[in-house]
This record gives sequence, C-alpha cells and structure tokens, in this order.
Amino acid sequence: MAIFPDLKSDLLGPDAALQQALDNALAAAPQGLSGVPLGIVALNDSAPHGFAGHLESEIHFSASLLKATSMWASFELLRAANELVAEKQPQPADVIPLLHSEFDDIINDVRVTQLTGIDLTGFILPRWDKIFAVQADSTVTFSTNFQTNLTSSIADGDDVATGVVVHGVGFGYLTEGAATAGFFDETATGTPETADGMWLCGDYANGFPPQRIPCVNDTPTAQGTSVRQMARLFTFLAGDAPLVDGPSDDAMLDLLTKAVQRGHTFLDRDPTVQFSMLQSKIGFGSVHTGTPSQQAVASEAAIVRENSTGSRFVLVFQNRPFANNASIKPVSQVFDAAIAAFLFP
Repeated sequence: MAIFPDLKSDLLGPDAALQQALDNALAAAPQGLSGVPLGIVALNDSAPHGFAGHLESEIHFSASLLKATSMWASFELLRAANELVAEKQPQPADVIPLLHSEFDDIINDVRVTQLTGIDLTGFILPRWDKIFAVQADSTVTFSTNFQTNLTSSIADGDDVATGVVVHGVGFGYLTEGAATAGFFDETATGTPETADGMWLCGDYANGFPPQRIPCVNDTPTAQGTSVRQMARLFTFLAGDAPLVDGPSDDAMLDLLTKAVQRGHTFLDRDPTVQFSMLQSKIGFGSVHTGTPSQQAVASEAAIVRENSTGSRFVLVFQNRPFANNASIKPVSQVFDAAIAAFLFP
C-alpha cells in the first residue's frame, strides 16, 4: 500500500517512419506552426508505442488540458484509499480518520521542491470527507458531489467544478503524485525548453493560491505540460498497460468520451480529416506575453481512430493561437497528413 503512484513505464518509443511523416507534414504546412508543440503516438497492440514529436519536451501553459491531470490524480487517490482499507480493515466510521492518520503527514511532508518551505496550510492535503463516500464494507467511492463535479470538469470543461476537484485532491498530491509517477521532474523546470513535465498547482481561480513554474509560451504557469508527458498519460489510457487500474481507466475514458460527445474538441473542426475523435480533453486560455497581449491559445490531447483502417493514435498539440475554428485547421491537417503518410507510405 502506497499513497503516491508508482513510477510509470515510458511506453513510448521513437518511430523513424512516424517522425518522418510528421516532419514532412510540417514542412508542407502553412507558416505559423513552428512554435506549436505536437506529438503523435501510433497505438500498437502492445508497448512500446511509436512516438514522433515537434518541440515535444517544452513546457507550455495549456489551461484546461491540465484538468486531465486532476482527473488522473483523483483516481490514484481513490486507489490508495481502498488499498489502505483492504490492509487495515477498519469499520466504516473509522475510515476517514484512518485516512487522515495514515496519509496526511506523508502528503504534507513529502513535497516537490517547488512547494517546500511555503505555507500552504489548507491547500496541500486532500479533503477526504468531501472527495469520498464510505460504503457499508468500508471501501470508498467518490462522493456524489465530487463525482458530479469531476464529470463537469472533464466533460464540460467547467472551471468551478474543477476547483472542487482540485480542492478535493490538494496541491500536495497533485504535484508529488506527478513526480513519483514520472510525469514531472522537479529538478528540470529551470529550463522549460527541455523540462518535459506536467504541472498542475492551480484551481482555476477558485480560491487556492496558484504555485507556478517557468514555461515557454507565457509567464510562469500553474497549468503547464509538455506534449510528451500528456501523450504518455493518454497512451496509458488508450493502451493495454493500466494507468491506475482497469475500472478506473475505463471511468476516465468514459469522461473523455463524454467530452467528445458534448463537442469539446478542436481537431475535428476541420470536417475533411480522415480520423474520428474517440476521447479528448481540450485547453483554451490567454497567455500574458507575446503579441497581441492576452492572446488566446488552444491545446488538446485526443485519442483518435483513422477511418479506413481503424488504427488508433494519440494526438497532442498546444500553444496554437486561436481566433476561430480556422485557426485549428492547419494543425488538424498536419496530423491528418502524417497519419496518412505513416499508414500508406
């Protein structure tokens, strides 16, 4: 039983043919994509899955895309709580006190470097009684309120709902969990061009004080990731290696499917692409640097299926300046061309 996730396998391997297909598609694309990080994963029957990227190790502000991180952390916390219950076998009334006694000090004390020495009382620890409902057999499930807000956060992109999720999980678990799982290297953030990490330490303006790290496309950010790390997260969900466990992964995929069903997607706004969206999480927000000031940028991580073969891919992009649907079209077409060249050389 461990509170924080184990180190996750990489799953991704460089694929020369896929990289060449992506490079050629980028070379043929209209100007303006040079600063847009891109990642594409060819989902094989088993790992390693072929990966190709452009600026894939850069950390960028990616707004609501990082809500996928809070979703994953929620299910890791659920796993850890139920493993503790299985080990200790408490009575239902003793479960929440047990979670406090066994886990609070660890989460408070074992912090990433970026949070060490900062007074974050009230913002570090999970709100056990808010996030969980204790069952008659002492196992825990997400409370009705937490589940409702988790669904609204992922399927609808609601910021207030995401605040509830972040408050339930806490900054300590969100950040140290990403580090122990291998999605974040706390020693590397001083060079965001190569830091290759995933960082969520903000609650989307719902009361917690955001804690920020350097990023490439903005002032320091509380919601940043590299393309590669977000591609890893989605590859776990799409592939045969569990991210958390089978039921948890299925539940996360269901939430990301609901986002597609409710139209929260970017890459399929070009109707000519030859792939269909299966699961997705988008990000959309304004950066504070560059020209024009307060420029809106779009991001997305998606699992897609190529229409003629059924082959599945993970596609990730971020930092695409966005004015309207036409802004996304060059990104969609680069991915579409790369998939076609890879599948039909």
